[in-house]
Amino acid sequence: MYYEALGINLSVYYEIDTNYEPEKLKELLTCDAIHLPGGNTYHFLYWLRARRLLAPLREYAANGGVLIGVSAGAILMTPEISSANLCGDTAPSGEETTDLSALGLVDFAFLPHINQVDAAATLLQEYSRKCRRVIYGCQDGDGIIVNGEQIEYLGNIQKAINGVLAQV
Repeated sequence: MYYEALGINLSVYYEIDTNYEPEKLKELLTCDAIHLPGGNTYHFLYWLRARRLLAPLREYAANGGVLIGVSAGAILMTPEISSANLCGDTAPSGEETTDLSALGLVDFAFLPHINQVDAAATLLQEYSRKCRRVIYGCQDGDGIIVNGEQIEYLGNIQKAINGVLAQV
C-alpha cells in the first residue's frame, strides 16, 4: 500500500524460499520497482543463488529497473555480504557458503541498524580497514539512494574509509 500511494507498481509478491512460483518471475521483472526485504542476509543470498535470480536482478537494474533494499535487501546490493556479520546475521544450518558475492550494484559495503548495533562506529572502522572497502552505516529510517553515479544520503549516515569514520 505504501508504494501504491506513491504511484509505484509493486503488485507482484514473489517468494524465493517457500511457496516459490518460478512462473511469476517474468511478471516481477515488469514491475516499476522490486522491493528486497530484510531478514537473514545469508538465507536471502542462498535462495537468490538457488533460484538463479542474481543475474536477472542485475539485468533488471542495468535496464533501469529500481531495486529497493531494506536491511538484508540493502546489503545484497553490495559486492559481498560479509558486513551482515556485524549486525548478527549468520548462515542458517545447511545454507553455509564460502561465496559471499552478492549483486554488486554498488562498490561499497553497508551496515543497517547502526542505532541497534553495539559499538557500530568501531565495527565500521574495523571493517573498512580489514576489507579495504568503504562501508556506510545507517540508522533505522535512514537510507542511501544510488542512481547511476549519483548518491543521495537520507538521515544520519556514517561512512568509514581505511579506518576513518565520518558523518556524511
